[in-house]
Amino acid sequence: MRLEKNRFTEMLIEANGIDAGDFLCWLFHPGMLFASPDKWWGDFGRRDFPHEGIDFCLYRNASGHRCRLDQQTRIPVIGHGVVRAVFADYLGKAVVVEHRNALNGHGTVVAIYAHTRPRNDMQPGVTVKDGDILGTIADTSRSRAGIHPHLHLTLGQPSPDLAYERFTWNTMRDPGLVALLDPLGTIAWPWQVGA
Repeated sequence: MRLEKNRFTEMLIEANGIDAGDFLCWLFHPGMLFASPDKWWGDFGRRDFPHEGIDFCLYRNASGHRCRLDQQTRIPVIGHGVVRAVFADYLGKAVVVEHRNALNGHGTVVAIYAHTRPRNDMQPGVTVKDGDILGTIADTSRSRAGIHPHLHLTLGQPSPDLAYERFTWNTMRDPGLVALLDPLGTIAWPWQVGA
């Protein structure tokens, strides 16, 4: 299943007043990637479950320096959709958005924007459009794991049986409810592994 490329990085750069010429590429530790069995924080040990999405945290600027997103980073929505759920996650809140016609113009994709501090009006039923700001990255300074602020993005194709009003973190791990997709293929921006 092939997802369309999106303007997420371009919209994030614009929303946060970053010079596009200074945002060279995303950087990913292998543990930040989809289906990784390993952590990228704490003891760098094994995860309890393979990673359900990708974690946006680091990028390289034009001078070659490694830069980090923080809790002030504004998060744009990747496309038109409807907020279906908002729930507490491990580090903040997750906003679940249903994006119709995101699979090359056919089919629906559910996006989970996790570890966020959503805007107060991001409630189920709200319609969002390409680039709307759903909130900021959650402050993780109180995390016992010592994990840096980051945006976790999961993409998947929802089953007709998916009940959004009962959506939790474990819902996205149930292949009968959500067929997970690798978000890395949707990034229309250079990236490197080995941060």
